Amino acid sequence: MATEQPHRVVIVGCGFAGLFATYALRRAPVTVTIIDRTNHHLFQPLLYQVATGVLSEGDIAPPIREVVSRQSNVRVLLGEVVDVDLGARLVRTSALGQSGAVEYDSLIVATGAAQSYFGHPEFAEHAPGMKTIDDALELRGRIFGAFELAEGESDPERRRAWLTFAIVGAGPTGVELAGQVIELSRRSLRHNFQNIEPHEARVVLIDALNTVLPAFHPSLRERAARDLRELGVELQLGTRVTGVDAISLDLQPSDGPSVRLEARTKIWAAGVEASPLGRLLASATGAPVDRSGRIEVLPDCTLSGASRGLRCRGPDEVEQLSRGGRGRYAVGVALRSDNRQAAARKGGAEALRLPRLRNAGDNRAVSRRR
Repeated sequence: MATEQPHRVVIVGCGFAGLFATYALRRAPVTVTIIDRTNHHLFQPLLYQVATGVLSEGDIAPPIREVVSRQSNVRVLLGEVVDVDLGARLVRTSALGQSGAVEYDSLIVATGAAQSYFGHPEFAEHAPGMKTIDDALELRGRIFGAFELAEGESDPERRRAWLTFAIVGAGPTGVELAGQVIELSRRSLRHNFQNIEPHEARVVLIDALNTVLPAFHPSLRERAARDLRELGVELQLGTRVTGVDAISLDLQPSDGPSVRLEARTKIWAAGVEASPLGRLLASATGAPVDRSGRIEVLPDCTLSGASRGLRCRGPDEVEQLSRGGRGRYAVGVALRSDNRQAAARKGGAEALRLPRLRNAGDNRAVSRRR
């Protein structure tokens, strides 16, 4: 007598959302396949500490296989999803020049977000963002390299440009980076050089809005701005970046003429856009997307194109699947809804269910393949 095949769940992306879903299905009568472009889970909130040399990359990037090693119904595949065939229930992948296909009964999409340059991708060459381990290591080289090159520079103006660090975006990432670079220059490097004084480094935090941390309560914004100024961070708020090149930025304040800021090290922390996979799914289902590539969903996270055969659901449906329910679902990270605050609160509650990462402080080899 033939044995019924277990329900097949494919999870695309192994960030927090992907891990939440995997963990929720640990006792379900299903098989789980995780597909990710790298072999590691990334604790993204601490990337800025890798970028400034406080942590090594292995401290925040444990291998996915180790994180899920105690969950017997999980397998892990390295690859980038290049297509989803909804009719055939196939996920097509590519890895190091090799293509593959994975069948599914339920699909969970948790691919997160990418850096957005608001229509100016050319800025990325001179003002890299910080979304991956590779990004953080690139920034680490630029930050520490700036001090080294300033040490060997005899011209005062060029030395000043090397010691100027411009951070675009005053959200949590920008604020954390600004504080850490100041800490680096004032404390960690203060006795390391002979020809320069690291504490003279200029850290400029730029944002088009008139406040830091715009998503936070006004009292917290004011406190953060005050603390940053006391640390020595220069705030240029209400200022748009209109140009970036190798040695400077063009700035347009809201209340004055444009100015040019000489800064050899630029870091972009100003915005995000949805994973390209979002547009691919939207095209397949007819679901609308916004300019950032986010799929429009209803308050319960149902994908607007559900009538075309794909539904985008939240944690409740993962719990249903874990109890043996059937159907095809996708849990999206970069979703668009009129009830975003409620969704964020629910996501925060789900974070409490994430199992503790074991031995996350050990240094490990991590994939740097893109």
